[in-house]
Amino acid sequence: MARAGLEVPHVLVRTAAFPKPDIAAGGRTAYSTSKLAVIYLVHAYARRLPAGIDLVAYHPGFVAGTGLARDAGPVPRFAMRRILPARALTPLATGRGVSGRCLADGLLGRTHAPPGSYANRSQADRLSREFSDRSARRTLGGR
Repeated sequence: MARAGLEVPHVLVRTAAFPKPDIAAGGRTAYSTSKLAVIYLVHAYARRLPAGIDLVAYHPGFVAGTGLARDAGPVPRFAMRRILPARALTPLATGRGVSGRCLADGLLGRTHAPPGSYANRSQADRLSREFSDRSARRTLGGR
């Protein structure tokens, strides 16, 4: 049985697993679900890898100028090109340069994030209560 928005993997990987997969909203749902799957995968691998091999999921935050909405409708495309880039001037988003530096800091060990954790830009972040649900992790292949 699915729990709180967590579907079993064989459902999520199906073509057309999401409502209206041929529109931008379906793509955004698939994209966000794939990000969750990566976090689960990193967590599961980190528990299985030998000591000395550290694996951390990295989240750059909203990064302006990546073309993420290039196939969306005209209003979302306009917002992504003309309005949302201003968010990079706030803590809500970053530009490509800042995001790249945060990623490099993580790769070089300058960001402290324990193995299997989730690095949100330049710091380890707490995972949600739902992520900590052991039965949900087991459903998705974790321990």
